[in-house]
Amino acid sequence: MIALFVNYKSLSDGQLMEHVHRKDDEKAFAELYRRYARLLQGFFFRRLGGDEEKALDHMQDTFLKVWSSRRNYSDGQPFRTWIFTIAYNLCKNTYRQYRHEQAYLDSLPAEEPAAEDNTPLQLDAATFDSALQQELSLLNEAQQMLFELRFTQELTVPEIAAIIAIPEGTVKSRLNTLTNYLRLKLKDYE
Repeated sequence: MIALFVNYKSLSDGQLMEHVHRKDDEKAFAELYRRYARLLQGFFFRRLGGDEEKALDHMQDTFLKVWSSRRNYSDGQPFRTWIFTIAYNLCKNTYRQYRHEQAYLDSLPAEEPAAEDNTPLQLDAATFDSALQQELSLLNEAQQMLFELRFTQELTVPEIAAIIAIPEGTVKSRLNTLTNYLRLKLKDYE
């Protein structure tokens, strides 16, 4: 009996997903998990307020969705775009849930605000990162997601357009507006 050996590490993401899609190949799925688990966990960690447990849960949910939706995968479709579309949709659902929770919390009596810290600014990378995170937290969810997909996950404009389901020109326009806004807000750090 001749055993066929498949070197999964040498296969592209698309080829691995074809094995998963057509043959229910768990080893191919495990290789995709190895390649994307940390990336997705970091994506969710940043998108869900730095909560490691939620990030891990959402990453696992993404892979459960990949497995359960494997028959919906179209051969030749970029896997990276497909999996980030799933992750993006999970974030949108979570944001909807957060809005409902926030509406409830807003209805509760407010606590007194904490005193401001007037520590002198130190213009270094840590201070810039902090200022950037502050500015990003003031953006709406769509702008934060756009920043995350382009600058943190380093997805291309066509990939982002496919994930968010908007034209590439709109992605470019929104990225231009976003980067100009951030450049203006962070000009003290140039």
